[in-house]
Amino acid sequence: MPGRDTLNLIEENVKNILSPLGFELVELKSMKSDRGLVLRLLIDRTEGGITLGECSQLNRQIGQVIDEKNLLSDRYILEVSSPGLDRPLVEPRDFRRNLDKIIHIFLREAKNGKLELEGKLIKLDTEGISIVDDKNQEQSVYFKEIVKAKKVIL
Repeated sequence: MPGRDTLNLIEENVKNILSPLGFELVELKSMKSDRGLVLRLLIDRTEGGITLGECSQLNRQIGQVIDEKNLLSDRYILEVSSPGLDRPLVEPRDFRRNLDKIIHIFLREAKNGKLELEGKLIKLDTEGISIVDDKNQEQSVYFKEIVKAKKVIL
């Protein structure tokens, strides 16, 4: 498995490829499988939407840079795909894109006895977000409290 430094280097190189093309890296994961190391990248257009053809083209470009710069010494499988409709909300810009939408949040520790919250995203600042649940109760959540978040598809 690649170390954190190697993954950071890969991430930096991937962002350098994507940014001028109007794409963004949503998530980079590395995992072992029975076939060896798998690098899974979720990529989207900055304004949303990526085609299968674009994923395929980016897969080739990213693989070429990883190989040319010898960023990984072991064999690997590169998977480039769209984050889909239930795209993870990771960065503040992801939350900003989903203002006034229903989101589902998984927390590090229980808040009011709950590890999961769901509601309409109504506010966002540098520290966190606020949602209103189905009982019209507003709750504020710091980014550091969030393990995972995603938009609810209705």
